[in-house]
Amino acid sequence: MKEYNLGKEGERQAMDFLKAKGFEIQSPDWLGYKNGEWVCFEIKKKERYQPPPFEGHGLDERQIYLRNKLRKGTGIRTMLIIFEVPTNKIFFRYLDLLEAGEKYRTKNGVIIYPLKNFIEHK
Repeated sequence: MKEYNLGKEGERQAMDFLKAKGFEIQSPDWLGYKNGEWVCFEIKKKERYQPPPFEGHGLDERQIYLRNKLRKGTGIRTMLIIFEVPTNKIFFRYLDLLEAGEKYRTKNGVIIYPLKNFIEHK
Protein backbone atom coordinates (compact mmCIF):
# COMPACT_ATOMS: atom_id res chain seq x y z
CA MET A 1 0.00 0.00 0.00
CA LYS A 2 2.90 2.35 0.71
CA GLU A 3 4.13 2.11 -2.90
CA TYR A 4 0.64 2.98 -4.19
CA ASN A 5 0.51 6.11 -2.00
CA LEU A 6 4.02 7.12 -3.10
CA GLY A 7 2.99 6.68 -6.74
CA LYS A 8 -0.09 8.85 -6.30
CA GLU A 9 1.95 11.48 -4.46
CA GLY A 10 4.53 11.45 -7.26
CA GLU A 11 1.80 11.90 -9.88
CA ARG A 12 0.38 14.87 -7.96
CA GLN A 13 3.85 16.43 -7.66
CA ALA A 14 4.48 15.88 -11.37
CA MET A 15 1.16 17.54 -12.23
CA ASP A 16 2.00 20.56 -10.05
CA PHE A 17 5.48 20.76 -11.61
CA LEU A 18 4.17 20.57 -15.20
CA LYS A 19 1.39 23.09 -14.55
CA ALA A 20 3.98 25.49 -13.11
CA LYS A 21 5.93 25.05 -16.39
CA GLY A 22 2.84 26.13 -18.35
CA PHE A 23 1.46 22.75 -19.44
CA GLU A 24 -2.26 22.17 -19.62
CA ILE A 25 -2.71 18.72 -18.08
CA GLN A 26 -5.45 16.17 -18.66
CA SER A 27 -5.67 12.62 -17.48
CA PRO A 28 -8.01 10.46 -19.52
CA ASP A 29 -8.96 7.14 -18.04
CA TRP A 30 -7.24 5.08 -20.74
CA LEU A 31 -5.59 5.22 -24.14
CA GLY A 32 -6.03 2.24 -26.43
CA TYR A 33 -4.61 1.23 -29.80
CA LYS A 34 -6.41 -0.94 -32.36
CA ASN A 35 -6.22 -1.30 -36.14
CA GLY A 36 -3.63 1.47 -36.46
CA GLU A 37 -5.66 4.00 -34.48
CA TRP A 38 -5.35 5.44 -30.98
CA VAL A 39 -8.51 6.05 -28.93
CA CYS A 40 -8.88 7.95 -25.67
CA PHE A 41 -11.40 6.40 -23.28
CA GLU A 42 -13.45 8.24 -20.67
CA ILE A 43 -15.18 5.75 -18.36
CA LYS A 44 -18.07 6.51 -16.00
CA LYS A 45 -20.21 4.38 -13.72
CA LYS A 46 -23.38 6.19 -12.71
CA GLU A 47 -27.13 6.41 -12.74
CA ARG A 48 -29.07 7.64 -15.74
CA TYR A 49 -29.89 11.34 -15.87
CA GLN A 50 -33.66 11.81 -15.68
CA PRO A 51 -35.81 14.38 -17.53
CA PRO A 52 -36.27 17.18 -18.01
CA PRO A 53 -35.25 17.53 -20.76
CA PHE A 54 -34.43 13.87 -21.60
CA GLU A 55 -32.93 10.64 -20.25
CA GLY A 56 -29.22 10.48 -20.84
CA HIS A 57 -25.67 10.40 -19.63
CA GLY A 58 -22.95 12.97 -19.66
CA LEU A 59 -19.54 14.31 -18.83
CA ASP A 60 -18.15 17.32 -17.01
CA GLU A 61 -17.70 20.26 -19.40
CA ARG A 62 -14.01 20.66 -18.41
CA GLN A 63 -13.34 17.06 -19.49
CA ILE A 64 -15.19 17.69 -22.76
CA TYR A 65 -13.10 20.81 -23.39
CA LEU A 66 -9.85 18.91 -22.80
CA ARG A 67 -10.83 15.84 -24.85
CA ASN A 68 -11.90 18.08 -27.75
CA LYS A 69 -8.57 19.88 -27.52
CA LEU A 70 -6.79 16.51 -27.58
CA ARG A 71 -8.65 15.56 -30.77
CA LYS A 72 -7.92 18.88 -32.49
CA GLY A 73 -4.23 18.66 -31.61
CA THR A 74 -3.60 14.99 -32.28
CA GLY A 75 -6.56 13.48 -34.11
CA ILE A 76 -7.18 11.11 -31.17
CA ARG A 77 -10.91 10.69 -30.61
CA THR A 78 -12.49 10.08 -27.21
CA MET A 79 -14.95 7.27 -26.58
CA LEU A 80 -17.31 7.87 -23.66
CA ILE A 81 -18.31 4.59 -22.00
CA ILE A 82 -21.03 4.50 -19.35
CA PHE A 83 -21.62 1.56 -17.01
CA GLU A 84 -25.11 2.35 -15.83
CA VAL A 85 -26.19 1.79 -12.23
CA PRO A 86 -28.42 -0.07 -11.28
CA THR A 87 -29.32 -1.54 -14.70
CA ASN A 88 -25.81 -2.84 -15.50
CA LYS A 89 -26.32 -1.64 -19.08
CA ILE A 90 -23.33 -0.35 -21.02
CA PHE A 91 -23.65 2.68 -23.29
CA PHE A 92 -20.89 4.12 -25.48
CA ARG A 93 -20.24 6.60 -28.28
CA TYR A 94 -17.47 8.80 -29.61
CA LEU A 95 -17.58 12.17 -27.88
CA ASP A 96 -17.38 14.15 -31.12
CA LEU A 97 -20.55 12.41 -32.35
CA LEU A 98 -22.33 13.13 -29.08
CA GLU A 99 -21.19 16.75 -29.22
CA ALA A 100 -22.61 17.15 -32.73
CA GLY A 101 -26.10 16.33 -31.48
CA GLU A 102 -28.54 17.53 -28.84
CA LYS A 103 -27.20 18.23 -25.36
CA TYR A 104 -28.16 19.82 -22.08
CA ARG A 105 -25.97 21.61 -19.50
CA THR A 106 -26.85 20.99 -15.86
CA LYS A 107 -26.42 23.62 -13.15
CA ASN A 108 -23.33 21.64 -12.03
CA GLY A 109 -21.58 21.98 -15.41
CA VAL A 110 -22.25 18.46 -16.65
CA ILE A 111 -23.19 18.13 -20.30
CA ILE A 112 -25.91 15.50 -20.76
CA TYR A 113 -26.44 13.72 -24.07
CA PRO A 114 -29.73 11.95 -24.91
CA LEU A 115 -29.73 8.23 -24.30
CA LYS A 116 -30.92 7.69 -27.89
CA ASN A 117 -27.57 9.09 -29.14
CA PHE A 118 -25.56 6.35 -27.42
CA ILE A 119 -25.02 2.82 -28.62
CA GLU A 120 -26.14 0.20 -26.12
CA HIS A 121 -23.86 -2.81 -25.80
CA LYS A 122 -25.91 -5.98 -26.19
